[in-house]
Amino acid sequence: MKQENSSPEKRILDTRWEERSCSRRQVLVMLSAVGAGLAASPRAFAQEIGNGPRIIDTHHHIYPPKHTASNLKRIVDDAPDTPSSLYTNWTPRYSLDQMGQNGVATAIVSITSPGVWFGNNEEGRKNARAVNEYGAQMIKDYPGRFGMWGAIPLPDAEGSLREIEYIFDVLKLDGIGLLSSYDNGKLLGHPDFVPVMDELNRRKAVVFVHPTVTCCADPIPHMDNTIVEYPTDTARTIASLVYSGTLMRCPNIRFIFSHGGGTILMLLSRLSGRRLKPEERAAFIPNGFEHELQKLYYDIASVATNPTAMLAVFNVIPKDHVLFGSDCPFWAIETIATAMNKFDVSSGDLRKIQRENALQLAPRFRI
Repeated sequence: MKQENSSPEKRILDTRWEERSCSRRQVLVMLSAVGAGLAASPRAFAQEIGNGPRIIDTHHHIYPPKHTASNLKRIVDDAPDTPSSLYTNWTPRYSLDQMGQNGVATAIVSITSPGVWFGNNEEGRKNARAVNEYGAQMIKDYPGRFGMWGAIPLPDAEGSLREIEYIFDVLKLDGIGLLSSYDNGKLLGHPDFVPVMDELNRRKAVVFVHPTVTCCADPIPHMDNTIVEYPTDTARTIASLVYSGTLMRCPNIRFIFSHGGGTILMLLSRLSGRRLKPEERAAFIPNGFEHELQKLYYDIASVATNPTAMLAVFNVIPKDHVLFGSDCPFWAIETIATAMNKFDVSSGDLRKIQRENALQLAPRFRI
C-alpha cells in the first residue's frame, strides 16, 4: 500500500472526508488490514448478528478487483479527491467486517459512479457482465450477507436489455443499479431509455439510482465536484422521470434514490407544475408533484448526518419508503447508524427504516 505522504494520497481531504467518523488514515489502515490477501472463509462471516437490529444496507458499494484494475484511472478521475487505495484495497472481507461491527446483516451492493460504460458498447457489456458475475459469486460465497443491484451498460439500450435478462433470469439478482444520468447528461427520463424502462416495468423491478457528475465546465475551486453535483443530478433525474411521463407509464418500477433524494425536496414549490397546461398536468402529475415523490423510496446515506435535510425527508416522505443506506466504503457504517439513532422516531419506524422496508423490496432476506 502507498505511504500516507505519497502521490496522490498527499491530497488534503475535502469536507466529505472530514465528516466521516473514520479519519483517512483509519480508513486506509482498515482496508489494508483486511485486503492483504486474507482469504475470508464464508463460514467465518455467517455468524448470527444476535439480538441486534439486523440492518439491511441498501446503499453499499463494491470494487471487483479486475474491473477496478482495468478502469482505475476512470474511477479516480471521477472523484479525484478520494484516495485510490479505497478502491484498490476493497475486499468482501472489508465490507463484512464493517457490517459485523454495526449490526448489518445484509448489504445489497452496487457499482457506483462512473459505472461500467465508457463510450464503447462492447466494452460496456463486458464490464457489466463481469461485475454482475462477481457480485453473484459473493452472494453464493456468503449466503444471506449480500444482495446486488445489477449493473447494465446504459446508454447502450440493446446491451442493457440483454443484461437485464441475464441479471434476473440467470443470476437472480435483487434488482438493477442505475446512475442518475449517462452519456454527457441524458437523464433517466430520456427517450433513448424508454425500451429499458418499459422492460423494467414489465419485470416489476427494483431500481436503485446513484448520482453521478454531468456538470460543470467551470467546477468550484477547492471543492470535489461530487459535493454539489451528486445531490443536484439526483434531483434532475427525478424531475426528468416525472415530467417525461416515465413514472406514470411505468408504475411497477420501484425506484430507490440515494442520499434522501438529493436536493429534490428543496425544490418542491418550484416543481409543482404551476405553468403546466391542464392536459400536461393530467399526464404527468395528476395528483401533484409531491404525490409522485411519495411513490419513490429514499435511502439515508449521508443525509442522516444533516438534521435539516433528514427532517425534510421525514416531513414529506412516508417512513415506510425510507431505507437504511451507508454508502460504504465512502462513509463508515457506524456514522450513519449512529446519526439515525439520534432522530425522534419511534422504535417501530426505526425498525422499518433499518430492515422491514427493505424486505418489502427484497423479500428473500426475510428469515
